[in-house]
Amino acid sequence: MRRCGGPILAALFSLAAGPAANAADPLRLVTPTIYGTHLPGLGQPATSLAKRIQKLSAGQLGLDLRQPGQGTETKDILDQVSGGSADAGFSAPSFWAAKIPAAALFSGFPFGPDAKGYVDWFQAGNGRKLYQKMYDQAGYKIHVIPCTFGGGETGGWFAKVINSKADFEGLRMRIFGLGGRVMARLGAKTVVVPGGAVAAAFEKNQIDAAELYPPSVDQRQNLQGKVKLIYVPGWHQPETVLELLINKDRWNALDDQQQALIETACEAMLLETLAESGRAQKKALADFARDGVRIAPWPDEVLTAFREAWAEVAQEESGKDPFFKEVLDDLTQFGKGEAGALPQASVGGGEP
Repeated sequence: MRRCGGPILAALFSLAAGPAANAADPLRLVTPTIYGTHLPGLGQPATSLAKRIQKLSAGQLGLDLRQPGQGTETKDILDQVSGGSADAGFSAPSFWAAKIPAAALFSGFPFGPDAKGYVDWFQAGNGRKLYQKMYDQAGYKIHVIPCTFGGGETGGWFAKVINSKADFEGLRMRIFGLGGRVMARLGAKTVVVPGGAVAAAFEKNQIDAAELYPPSVDQRQNLQGKVKLIYVPGWHQPETVLELLINKDRWNALDDQQQALIETACEAMLLETLAESGRAQKKALADFARDGVRIAPWPDEVLTAFREAWAEVAQEESGKDPFFKEVLDDLTQFGKGEAGALPQASVGGGEP
């Protein structure tokens, strides 16, 4: 069985030989994943996608999934796929935001769209065009397909009650990206803690709060055994978009039918995870409540402070990066209102 990757471009280009060659020599795209496939919502959909592609192609096309650290570090997936040492990658665009600021807007950002809002923008707006343009103009040899939804996050786990925006002054919070910049603007001290170490950080009093993953994944970390307060909604990341990256040369070597098959599989996964993820997150929140976790709404004053701080951060980032502004403006126009008015994920929108 052939394995694509690295210098074996000639093997992939042999697809042009036709269906007979294809049937005799199935194609497997080596695909490192950003999350372990044991994680619900974030990693498990990669396995479902691989099975769907395998089935639709009658076994002639598939993804050879590689777990995090299994030959490729997560931080290197984009570069390795672009360079051709990996055929494809299953990842989250937010991981590349340090290199490409606009990537965060395709992954889930403060007061951004929910899953349905992203589907609408990808399919009926300029979302797909801008998504591809982002990688093209940044110089990456990538074909990108938005492929699954990982779920919306809560507003975070808190060891301290938040009554007003003044309570964020000096608050030690594990939070990253654009949401972290909003929190820092309100006086919080952002702290770097690996996902697997968050429960221990609470236990050792190293942090006062943390955003982590969607609730169904948070449940795996047993945070409910360490912290008993969650605030909702998850304003900083109402949804999590996951992407399939394919090396541009590999993609162009596929025939029209193979390309359409992969696109169709990802489109089906988007709709499937849109339907499943909301239920999974609500169930996890209900389980937390039964375990004695209080699910509390943000005070109105605090939500207003988040929105105002996000508007400042968005304006600042738009001033530094014209493409960030182009994407945010397009999303805003498509949503017929400010970005904060776009539909947001119901997960964490109130007590379960």
